[in-house]
Amino acid sequence: MVKIQEECVMNSERQNVVCSTLSSNDALLFHKLMNSLLAYVNQKTGIIKNVNSVNDLVKNFIEKTAPLREKIFSDKYNFIDMFIKDNPFNFLQEELSIVNSWKKYKTGKFYIVKHVKEYSLFFDSDNSKVYGVKGITDSFEEKFQGYTPVIVDITLIPFKDNIIYDGIFCPYNISFGGGIRKSLKADTSEAIQEFGIITSLEQPIKKKELNDEEMLRFYMKSSDNKMRHQEEIYNLKNKSPQLEAVYYHEESREFARNFKKSLKEMRIKGHFAVLNNVIIASATNEKELHTNINKILSKEKLNWVFTFNIN
Repeated sequence: MVKIQEECVMNSERQNVVCSTLSSNDALLFHKLMNSLLAYVNQKTGIIKNVNSVNDLVKNFIEKTAPLREKIFSDKYNFIDMFIKDNPFNFLQEELSIVNSWKKYKTGKFYIVKHVKEYSLFFDSDNSKVYGVKGITDSFEEKFQGYTPVIVDITLIPFKDNIIYDGIFCPYNISFGGGIRKSLKADTSEAIQEFGIITSLEQPIKKKELNDEEMLRFYMKSSDNKMRHQEEIYNLKNKSPQLEAVYYHEESREFARNFKKSLKEMRIKGHFAVLNNVIIASATNEKELHTNINKILSKEKLNWVFTFNIN
């Protein structure tokens, strides 16, 4: 494994645009607090020799701070409490509160599964949760050139209203086959469906309350989901006429994708209605299409149909 240290050099103009990192001011504040805490713990433990100041630590020994971080982010020690009590750098109460929040850390191996505008998505396979994590001065998308999935050994910590990390992480040089990628994508999707994307380590994680229709639509969202949840789909589908309509509507939606592609390739235009795996009606406009659907389907089955048009 290769340790990656967050750089303390920032492009403030870029930071105003990129939302998946801290702002320039917050990044500077984080480094000031974290480096001061590291220097304090080193003073107490003597792990790194010949360090007499924060500058000494940052300029010459920052790559050797992993043992100090292990001391800080461990239930065996209380260095954060000691630091806050002593306040050796005369920090403001607001700054000390940020350091105190780091007691809500989470250390482990995470899969970086996707990069979005606000953060990168970290999947914890041990508890089936997905965390939205910001970079400090560089986004994780930049660090890994947009590549996913990646597995990292990392300590996540709160920072104001965000989740970031302690400044160092270890990526694993592992490649993932198609089967693992597919399974990981499905696991991540289920975790988000159940708990949402977690963006705070200081708030309790609550399970989302989803009704039967929302669950059935999720199970029907992809072929992988349908394979995983055949029994649940069957039980929900037969639970009520409304859920049966949702089932066939979602089935029809999937087949419509293939029909739409084929019709486009043949340059066929118009409005179309799909029921399960069959195009049951077509027309030159939407009104005519619904007239045709009403002619051939009973009222109870109108909601089973998925419609689309090609211009």
